[in-house]
Amino acid sequence: MSIRLIATDMDGTFLNNEHDYDHRRFKKVFDKLTKNGVQLVAASGSSYPRLRREFAAVADQMIFISQNGSVIHYGDELIDCFPLHHDDLKAVLVALTRLYGDDDINQLVISGPTTSFVDQSMDEKNFAVVKLFYENVKRVPNLQDIFKYPLDEPLTKISVNFADHIDITDVTSELDDLLPANLIMENSGFNTELIGDAHATKRNALMAIANQFNLRQNEIMTFGDNENDLGMLTLTSHSYAMKNAALPIRLAASNVTRLTNQESGVLDTIEHYFDFSR
Repeated sequence: MSIRLIATDMDGTFLNNEHDYDHRRFKKVFDKLTKNGVQLVAASGSSYPRLRREFAAVADQMIFISQNGSVIHYGDELIDCFPLHHDDLKAVLVALTRLYGDDDINQLVISGPTTSFVDQSMDEKNFAVVKLFYENVKRVPNLQDIFKYPLDEPLTKISVNFADHIDITDVTSELDDLLPANLIMENSGFNTELIGDAHATKRNALMAIANQFNLRQNEIMTFGDNENDLGMLTLTSHSYAMKNAALPIRLAASNVTRLTNQESGVLDTIEHYFDFSR
C-alpha cells in the first residue's frame, strides 16, 4: 500500500531550531509529492496564519491542522474548528489566576481560527515570541474580559507559556482537577500547554482528513517530536519520531528518523522512502 498523505509537526520536527527549513530542498520534494498524488499536511500547535506564512508558496495546495487539532484548513478554506464555550474559557482563566502569579506565566494567548489575542500588558519581548507562533495577534485591554470585545470568529484554544522556574509536569497535575471535563491539555514543548476541546487533537483531525480522502491508516506517514504528536504517531505504522525527540516519543513511534530536525530529518526521510534521488 503506497503513502498518499504525509502529516508533519513543525517546531522541533520539520523546522530547525531557528524555526526555518531548507526552502529549495522542500520545493523539490513537494513538487515530486504532488506529482505522485501525495497530500502534505502541516500539523502544529501554533496558528493557521503562521503555518500559511511558513509555506506561502504552496499554501493553497496544503492542508493545515493548527492549534493541536482545534482548527483545520484546506488551503485558505476553513474545514472545521472546535469552539470553546464561554463558561469553559472562564473556568480556565479562573484556575490560572488561582494557581499562578504574573511571574509564573510568560505568555497567555487566546486564539480563534485566524486571530489570536493577548493582554495589552504583555511586554514587547514576549509579544515578539507570540507573533512568531501566532502571526495575527491583537492586544486587548483585559484578556480576562475577552468575550466583551467584538469577535469575528469563535475562540478555539488557550496557550499558556510558563516561566522557566515552573515545572511543566507539576502544571499538569495542578490544573487537571480544575479544568472542565470536556477540555484537554497538551504539552507543545517550550514549557507551553495548549488547552482546548477534548476532541480537538492532531490525531482526531488527521483521522477526519483521512476519512474525507478515503485513506487507510497504512497510507499515512507522520512525523513528530513531542507529547502532542503521540496520537498521530501511534495512528499509523509509517510513523517517525525525530532523532532529536525524547526517548518516550521515539519508543512510541514505529520508526525514528536517521537525522535530526537540524539536519532536515523529515525531508531526508521522505526522499529516501520515495527514492527521490533517482
